[in-house]
Amino acid sequence: MDGQIETLTERIAQSADIIKQYQQPTGAYPASPNFANYQYCWFRDGAFIADGMSRAGEIESAERFFDWCAGVVTDRREKILAGEKLDARYTYDGQESTDEWETYQLDGYGTLLWVMRGHAERHGRSLDKWQDATGLVQHYLAAHWQEPCADWWEERVGRHAASLACIYAGLQAFDHPTAPAVKSAISLDERTDSSLLICGLTEAVDEQAFAPTLARIEKELVSSSGGVHRYADDEYYGGGEWPLLTCMLGWYYLKIGRQADARAKLEWTMQHIQTNGWVAEQSPDHLCKPEAYQSWIERWGEPANPLLWSQAMFLTLATSLAETR
Repeated sequence: MDGQIETLTERIAQSADIIKQYQQPTGAYPASPNFANYQYCWFRDGAFIADGMSRAGEIESAERFFDWCAGVVTDRREKILAGEKLDARYTYDGQESTDEWETYQLDGYGTLLWVMRGHAERHGRSLDKWQDATGLVQHYLAAHWQEPCADWWEERVGRHAASLACIYAGLQAFDHPTAPAVKSAISLDERTDSSLLICGLTEAVDEQAFAPTLARIEKELVSSSGGVHRYADDEYYGGGEWPLLTCMLGWYYLKIGRQADARAKLEWTMQHIQTNGWVAEQSPDHLCKPEAYQSWIERWGEPANPLLWSQAMFLTLATSLAETR
C-alpha cells in the first residue's frame, strides 16, 4: 500500500509539473502544447486546469491563470456592457482567434467563477483582486444565458444542459439572483453525453434526479475496460475513451459515496499515463468508430498529447480520493 501511495504521490507531482512547464508567461494554459489546432487557451479547459492545480496546492499557477482571465475580460468591458458576445478561447496573449471555428460558448465563463470560488474557500484566499472581472463575467452570463451556444465539443449549437449547469454553478458561487432561473431551465432530456456529468458535479441537478442520466452514461458510454467515451456515435479520431471524462466520472462517484468505483477510474487513468507523465486527449483502445481513425490522422496528425485538461482531471480525482483516506 505504501508503494502505491508513493507512486500516486509522484504521479500527482509529475502531472502538476507538466502543467507548470507549459503554462505561458501570461498565465494562459495551452489546451495542448504539441497539437497545432489546440494552441489556444480556452476558458473551459483552463478553468478545469486551474481547479486541478488548486487542489494539488499549486496556488500561484491557478492565480496566474485567474490574472490572465481577468485581463481578457476587463479588456472587453465595453463589449460586455454593450451586450456583445465573447469568444470561448484566446491566444496566449489574450487576442481573439482568426481560425474559422465555432467560438461562442458560455460554459467556460461559468466554470471560471465556480472554480475561483472553490479556490478561495479551499485556500482561504480573497477574490477582491479580481472583483472587477468577476462582476463583468456575472453580468455577461446573466445577459446571455438563454441564448443558444456551442456545446463543450464545439459540434452542436443549442441550449445544452452541461453549459447551463456551468453557468448556474458560476452564478450560484457568487449568489447572483439569476442562478435559480438557470437551474430551473436545465433539462436532461437530450442525447447521452458524458459532459452531462457536470450537472451532478455542480449540483445543478440533485443526485436522485441525476441517477437515470448516470445510468445511461454507464450503460452507453463506459467501455469494457472502464474508460469513458464522449457520446456513442463519436467519430473524432474514431471516438476513443477520454481520460478526462473517465476522471470526471470517478469524481462524481466519489461525490455520491461510491469510493471503490472512483478508485477504479483512477486506476484506469494511471494505466493510461505515459512514462513521461503525459496524459493524452483520448485512448484508441476501444473506438466507437474505428473506421474513422485514420482519416483524422491524415487530416490533423496524432491526437493531442498531452492534453492539459486530461492532466488536470487526473489531479482532481487523485487529490480528491487522497482526501478520503
